[in-house]
Amino acid sequence: MPVLSAFHCQSLVSPNLAAADQFHASFSGFQEVGSLTGLTGAILSTGRADLHLYLDEVGQTLAYTLTFSSLVAPVTQAHIHFGKHHVPGGIIVWLCGTAVAPGPAGTPSCPTNGTVTRTIVPGNVVGPTGQGIAVGDFAGLVAALESDTAYGNIHSTLHPAGEIRGQIQRIFDDNGLYNLPGIGNGR
Repeated sequence: MPVLSAFHCQSLVSPNLAAADQFHASFSGFQEVGSLTGLTGAILSTGRADLHLYLDEVGQTLAYTLTFSSLVAPVTQAHIHFGKHHVPGGIIVWLCGTAVAPGPAGTPSCPTNGTVTRTIVPGNVVGPTGQGIAVGDFAGLVAALESDTAYGNIHSTLHPAGEIRGQIQRIFDDNGLYNLPGIGNGR
């Protein structure tokens, strides 16, 4: 998967890049568990993805780049969910959608293979209300990210509950500071 350059990161994130926290997830079918209504267990998939997130809490933005390829079936949608490792959870935000599952207004289209980028704002948070995150609750999204209780998931026509998944984790450097590769350390 491609590595983001400092220039690309600056174009995705607020002007105060040094204040942005960075998170990452690598997706595979081996991390998949299914949905809240239909557990599947792991999925044998050739699909892979990387999700890079840049959080600006003060500006209330979460910029992301999702790059994926080689899924065994056409993509239908991708999200960030609220759930611990190997536990399904509800959708917090949509990363991309298709005609089958377009997502809320403003949701970017999923490519067949490739990259989708966007900056999420409070109005893009859709819940999950049943798990205590209200619609528009950006602080709830931040709490999920900071507590390692968020995961990315890409759904396909063959695996509608999810084909590949990756737990989202904050990236630290050797000194325990948040690492922004090629740029420096955050707060």
